Amino acid sequence: MELKVLIVDDNDMIHFLHKEVLEMSDLSQNPLIFSDGKETLDYLLKSQQSEDAFLVLLDLDMPIMNGFVLLEHLSELENSKNIHVVIVSSSVDEKDKKRTFEYVNAIDFIEKPLTISDCERLKELPFVKNN
Repeated sequence: MELKVLIVDDNDMIHFLHKEVLEMSDLSQNPLIFSDGKETLDYLLKSQQSEDAFLVLLDLDMPIMNGFVLLEHLSELENSKNIHVVIVSSSVDEKDKKRTFEYVNAIDFIEKPLTISDCERLKELPFVKNN
């Protein structure tokens, strides 16, 4: 089983920054980058038969399909138990934070930008350590 890290954000600068932070922290040397929830859902639908674990770093505010809509769909996937979502958002709204944890796949909420210390903390999670 391999851990695949997905960066899901509609901002190219965030793609660059988060990719660099993931690589520098050694959490992922090859993160997959998606610009909206629909692209991400399509990829995860194709990966349903995979034994891989997925760590999805998900922005909330995106076009086409936002983060909350993607979270709704993730619980319906066959491999849902292998998909762990960390919201990485610029939102400081407590309602967004509270709503995040209403979804079974959501495990954390981090305010942008992702930092090396955030990655070090994520590396200690059991599903990350074991992959």
